[in-house]
Amino acid sequence: MDIDTFLTNMLNRFPGPRTLERKGDVIHIEMFGGEGSCGCPVIRDGHNEPNPRWCQCGNYWYKTMFEAVMGHPVTVELLDSCICTGSKTCVRLAHLKPPSCSA
Repeated sequence: MDIDTFLTNMLNRFPGPRTLERKGDVIHIEMFGGEGSCGCPVIRDGHNEPNPRWCQCGNYWYKTMFEAVMGHPVTVELLDSCICTGSKTCVRLAHLKPPSCSA
C-alpha cells in the first residue's frame, strides 16, 4: 500500500478530529483534543492521568505505522502538545525520508 492510501485509510478508520497532510517527504499531524484537553484515547477515556510520557508514546505509535508502510526508518517529532506545552492541539511532523548515513 502506498503512503497516500494509508493516510486516507487512517483518517477514515480512526475516529476523532485530526489532520494528516503530506507535503513531499513530511507528514503534518495535528490532533484536536478540544480546548487544551488531550486527544490521546488512553488519556481521553480516563485510563491514565495526563503525563508527557504519553506524548512520546504517540510519537512511537505514528513511527511504527509509517515505518511499516514505508519499509524503512522514519522520524517523528512532537512540536506541540496539550500536556507538554499547554497547546489546544497536538502537532507532530513525520519525516518519511530515510535517514542519511554519515561516515
